[in-house]
Amino acid sequence: MKRGGGDHPLGWMLLVALVLMSLRLFEREGAGPREPIPGVPELIAPASPGQDFAAPPETRVIELANGQRIHEGQVARVLREAGHGNTWMSFGWLYANQTVTTVAPGLDRRHHFANAYLVGYLPFAGVEPWVPLVSLAQRKRYAYDHDQYPGAPDLWQTSREAFFYPQGDCEDHAIALADWLIGLGLDARVVLGTLRDEGHAWVVVLDGARTYLLEATHKRPGRALPLAAQMPEYRPESMFNRESYWVNAGTPMTTDYSGPNWQRRSAFRRE
Repeated sequence: MKRGGGDHPLGWMLLVALVLMSLRLFEREGAGPREPIPGVPELIAPASPGQDFAAPPETRVIELANGQRIHEGQVARVLREAGHGNTWMSFGWLYANQTVTTVAPGLDRRHHFANAYLVGYLPFAGVEPWVPLVSLAQRKRYAYDHDQYPGAPDLWQTSREAFFYPQGDCEDHAIALADWLIGLGLDARVVLGTLRDEGHAWVVVLDGARTYLLEATHKRPGRALPLAAQMPEYRPESMFNRESYWVNAGTPMTTDYSGPNWQRRSAFRRE
């Protein structure tokens, strides 16, 4: 059977590797909602959670550089056939020995592409870039997934769900923050990697020659957005926005989030 798709329509499936990317992390400063800050809006999610994946899995597709298309239905089938259908962990999905995306279980207990969790939810438009960060810090409590969902150590929330539910871990905070910033017209991305040897998720905003790093789980953020160059303790491995998934092909000991070592491995589509 050939790699890279080959003659067998499911040839790439044999290259799936369950490289666990558990995002159980230490809690940042403070666990939960604090007193409101003047000028920071309340977080309100008028829509019910769980509706973001109501469409069939075949409508969510990644396209690789060679034109190969993979839809979520194929991912689910591979997991079932491999006996991992109830593996409630996120992991890198391999194709031709390269990670092309991250798949992660949602609150519906089904695995979805990482990009799919950025559903385009914009709670408030026309606010300053620091408002989403401070607002999340005030309104969303940090909680480990294994404490919230017994028997499911790693469940991701969509950006809409992250605003609906008052608790979440690092990727839930980061997904909510990045999607809001994207809605404000910024080039924001969720980054997966490590911080002090622990799996973590955070947000970067690319602004020309400057890159800002936003710690979404920090409960005492300031209004000044820190530069990524000043935060070398964050070790990025991959990142994604609504449309693309990039992998750091160089050293994770970098503060560069836009250089040639970042390879775009897949494009995400909703059909």
